[in-house]
Amino acid sequence: RWGILSAGKISSDFTKAIAVTKGATAAAVAARSANAAAQFASQHSIPKSYGSYDDLLRDPDIDVVYVGSIADSHSKLATKSILAGKPTVVEKPMTISLKETQHLVSLAKKTNTFLMEGMWTRCFPAMRKIRDIIASGAIGDIITVQGDFGWNASASPYPTDRIWNPKSGGMTLDVGMYMAQLGQVAYPNATVDQVQSMGTMRHGVDHAVLSNIMYSKSRYS
Repeated sequence: RWGILSAGKISSDFTKAIAVTKGATAAAVAARSANAAAQFASQHSIPKSYGSYDDLLRDPDIDVVYVGSIADSHSKLATKSILAGKPTVVEKPMTISLKETQHLVSLAKKTNTFLMEGMWTRCFPAMRKIRDIIASGAIGDIITVQGDFGWNASASPYPTDRIWNPKSGGMTLDVGMYMAQLGQVAYPNATVDQVQSMGTMRHGVDHAVLSNIMYSKSRYS
């Protein structure tokens, strides 16, 4: 029984996925506005809606929480959810800084509470197959991983679209982590030794980014 924190587009997409997942149901939604939460609940046939995140987290009928708010609020809401003892899935990026992510991981370990970043690409059947192939040693030692991911940001209205949010917008936080995690797939538990990046800015956020990541044992992505 999922509790959905935030009534935005990403939460809507997630809730639609829950609706076709066996054994899962969206039991409640919360938003900063009671009206927004009620409209979202009506749209997705969710039985409960709250105009307060804290009220949802106090609901004993919620088994697990999904944080689908804008990225700069992930840390605050995930902290509340973990402290409420709710297993928590946070939409990517988990937070907007290393410090915030370390805080959540530490808190989850301390309270023995499940915490997961909603990195959808890691759950693709193809990605699971890739991990199996790498683990089997079938393709030998990997020394380089390459990838690219992008979309047309000109279709996102400025300044209202989330991609232009000065705190949590830009391509690195929106899609760059999909490429960064490929290195972790190829080199499980490897140490990052160096990161080199260059790019272009638009409206104060990173619009295009090229990054090279050097791992231990002279491996790259």
